[in-house]
Amino acid sequence: MEPGSRAVLDRCLSTGTTAMLVHADAEAIALVQRCEERGLAVPGDLSVVAYDDEVAGLFSPALTAVRPPRRSIGRAAVRLVADRLADPDRPAHRVVISPALRVRGSSAPPR
Repeated sequence: MEPGSRAVLDRCLSTGTTAMLVHADAEAIALVQRCEERGLAVPGDLSVVAYDDEVAGLFSPALTAVRPPRRSIGRAAVRLVADRLADPDRPAHRVVISPALRVRGSSAPPR
């Protein structure tokens, strides 16, 4: 187990942490594997939520994941750039695009 993963899991256990949001899927998968190596049950001892949802559903247990709406984000970015090019003095704009939550087998209420 990598020292960083060991320290994170040690900190979770010492603080009573019951869930983690991990970016991105690959890191969340690695964390679940480290939990299994240490005898920690996911989601029993620790719930794990991935951010990206590229491959989270293919893992066992299937990872609960936050899924950003990539197409909407891309369209908004292109629109903002085009508007800025058309009017360089245009004030900054804020766009809020909310992700979706896909609840799967890696999360549960705390014991």
